[in-house]
Amino acid sequence: MIHGLEQVDTERLRLRAFRESDVEAMFELHSDPRTNLVDASAAMSTREEARELLSRWLGDWAERGVGYWAVERRETPGVVVGVGGVRHKPLEGRTVLNLAYRFSPSAWGSGFATEVSRVAMEKARLHLPEVPLVAIIHPDNLPSVRVAERLGLRFERIVPYGKGDVPHRLYVMG
Repeated sequence: MIHGLEQVDTERLRLRAFRESDVEAMFELHSDPRTNLVDASAAMSTREEARELLSRWLGDWAERGVGYWAVERRETPGVVVGVGGVRHKPLEGRTVLNLAYRFSPSAWGSGFATEVSRVAMEKARLHLPEVPLVAIIHPDNLPSVRVAERLGLRFERIVPYGKGDVPHRLYVMG
């Protein structure tokens, strides 16, 4: 792991590397139809899917020293309210850091996505400046578009992404 990335505290949040024990939290977050409004095909239907995704994310931490964080409110440690941060991902033949965030509906409107993303961008600039940082956002996900713009990311172009190569908005840093 890159020192200092496995756990980061903000004023309101604890951002920590995922653990194998987070399967249930992953499943709850990714199976909730409300968190999949813009892409119903992304909704998980089994805990096995959650275990597979969690395994990939644990691999990111083990192999690259960085990955998405489990996000907890500091006043309720152990209760995962979302996921956010960056992970290495192939995009058009190159490796990028994909900035992503997903929160339970109970955390919507709190500014957590922006808070987590600011920390992730700062850590990426410090520890992985050679890897381009991007956000790949479904065009119908207007709250995520607003977060990206608030963070100073710049819309670059439309790219095919995900299941079925659905057109997504590519935002870049700088």
